[in-house]
Amino acid sequence: MNLLLPPNSALFWLATAITVPMLWLAIRHAPWSQLLVSQTRQHILFASVLALALLWLLQVEVRATLAIHPLLMTVTTMVFGWSFALLIGASALIVLECYQLPLRALHMDWDMALAQFDLTTWPVDFCLSVIVPASWAWCVLWLVDRWKFKNPFTYFWGVGFFGAMLSCLLVGVTALVLFALTGSDIHLSNTREHFFVFLLMTFPEGFVNGLLATVMTVLYPDLVKTYRDDWYLKD
Repeated sequence: MNLLLPPNSALFWLATAITVPMLWLAIRHAPWSQLLVSQTRQHILFASVLALALLWLLQVEVRATLAIHPLLMTVTTMVFGWSFALLIGASALIVLECYQLPLRALHMDWDMALAQFDLTTWPVDFCLSVIVPASWAWCVLWLVDRWKFKNPFTYFWGVGFFGAMLSCLLVGVTALVLFALTGSDIHLSNTREHFFVFLLMTFPEGFVNGLLATVMTVLYPDLVKTYRDDWYLKD
C-alpha cells in the first residue's frame, strides 16, 4: 500500500519515528556474514528488490489518494528473515519510484516527472507495505516453530498462505489506525470506504506467497533461512 498524496506533517513524523529504529535494528541484526559468503544468495537478494518493485507497479489506485498492490513480504521474510526482508522492502520502494519516472515521462516532460519524485511518502509506505507484513510473518513463523504439530505443510500453508492472507487485513487495519491518529482525513475516509479491496486481495496474496514459499523450500531449501528440516521433518 502506497500513498499517492503527500502525508501531513503528523503522519510523516510518526511514520519516520517508527521507520528509523526499525531500519537500525534491521541493519544491526542482519546476518551479513551469511550473505557475503554466498553469491547465489546475493543474486537472489538483488533480484528480489527489482522483482518486488516491478510487482508493486501492479497497483490499484483509490481516488488518486492510495495505491494498493500485492505485498509478497511474507515469502520474502520466509526466505531472508526479518532483517533482510525490511532492507529489501526499503530498497524496493526506492526502486519503485525510479521505475515510475519513465512511466510519468510518457504523459509529461521529464522536468515535471522529476518534480513529482517525492520521497516524503516513503516512511509511510515503508511502515504499511514492509514493516507490518514482514513483522506479522515473523510472528507467525515464531508461533509455527513452537507448534507441536510437526508437518512441512504448517510451514508452507500456515505461514505462506494463511499468514499472507491475514497480512492484507492487518495492513488495512494499521492504515486506518495510523491515519486516524494523525488526522489524515482524506486517506482515512478513502481507506475506510474501499476497505473491501483489502478483503479481495487476501486470497491472491495468500496463493502467490504460499506457492512461492513451497517452490523455494522444495527446490532450494538451503536458501530459505527460516526453514528447518530438523523440526518440520522430524519423526
